Amino acid sequence: MVLLGVVLYAGAWGYRICAKRYYYWLPGYVRWVLARSERASGPVHVFFLVTDHFEPGSEKYSLVQRWLDEYPAMAQRHRDSTGRAVQHTWFYPAEQPIDRNLEALKTLVSAGYGEVELHLHHGPDTFESARRRFQEGIAWFQRFGFLKGADGATHFAFIHGVWALDNSRYNTDYCGVNRELQLLRELGCFADFTFPSLGQESQPAMVNSIYMATDDDRPKSHNYGVPLQVGLQPAGDLLIFEGPLVIAPAVDPKRLFFVIDDGDVHPAVPSGSRRVDYWMRSRIHVKGRPDWQFIKVHCHSAQDASNTTELLGSHFDAALSHFEKTYNDGVHYVLHYVTAREAYNLARAAADGRTGDPRRYYDYLIPPYEADGRRQ
Repeated sequence: MVLLGVVLYAGAWGYRICAKRYYYWLPGYVRWVLARSERASGPVHVFFLVTDHFEPGSEKYSLVQRWLDEYPAMAQRHRDSTGRAVQHTWFYPAEQPIDRNLEALKTLVSAGYGEVELHLHHGPDTFESARRRFQEGIAWFQRFGFLKGADGATHFAFIHGVWALDNSRYNTDYCGVNRELQLLRELGCFADFTFPSLGQESQPAMVNSIYMATDDDRPKSHNYGVPLQVGLQPAGDLLIFEGPLVIAPAVDPKRLFFVIDDGDVHPAVPSGSRRVDYWMRSRIHVKGRPDWQFIKVHCHSAQDASNTTELLGSHFDAALSHFEKTYNDGVHYVLHYVTAREAYNLARAAADGRTGDPRRYYDYLIPPYEADGRRQ
């Protein structure tokens, strides 16, 4: 009976791995677990950022209005170690050029609650047709002061629609451009924040990492790369900034007694203290700087009312409270709420060997955008 149980359990895991496409990342996860040797010698600075695939379209403005009405109060309740309010990064889709949506987000940004970055669903495209599509979208964003730094140059972080960066879902309807990393770099993109993409063929083999990917003529050039490392000059086409992907024990036979958490904040798996502890297990950092760790979660907060409530309601509120209570004691942990742009700057500062107060590096390489107002 015991042997039969073991066989059935192994078979169930085999089915799960195949059905949910875990084979794209599971070998890399094992390598990541075996390689986790760096330990911080002092307090760990935890940089928490929310990357929101914010897609209200034209028919869901009531959800946008909820952000205007409810987010400021929620953000003001949650402060990091420096007293800064929790920050949000809205990755807005360029194929939805609806002025009132960006005007609403500009209100929140100018009040200091976060920043707006570029999201795009596109395809089938060629390199040139994609370039035109990106350029048109960037020009529209810049009308509102987004994606343009105080230096006058174009800068942006990116999340690809339906997880299809660099044609990595092998379906031209979702992208079509095998040289998309190169294209993004040429247009002013400093980092991609698409991953993890649990269950999709676009999921990189590398997990829980911040790394430079080099483009080639094949799809999914970001599958492997060179981790950002102290003292090593970054080389490649685009920085891939991943969020947590962790396996943890759980008393849940339906999940085969293990939970897999990819940092996706949504109603089906509510956020809270337990998920925060899972995210902290990822220990994502620049190699050589384990005392600066990045927790990037993602969401689709304008997908429907329940997703909006998940981000503005009691579940996420409890998660933030747990961060502030458990990972902000000033001795073992120091908590910082940051945007995607600031997280990139911090990672690059860490790679360059910068030390001291992390706030000095929020604008290290990429300056604030024209629309950015009073930074909380």
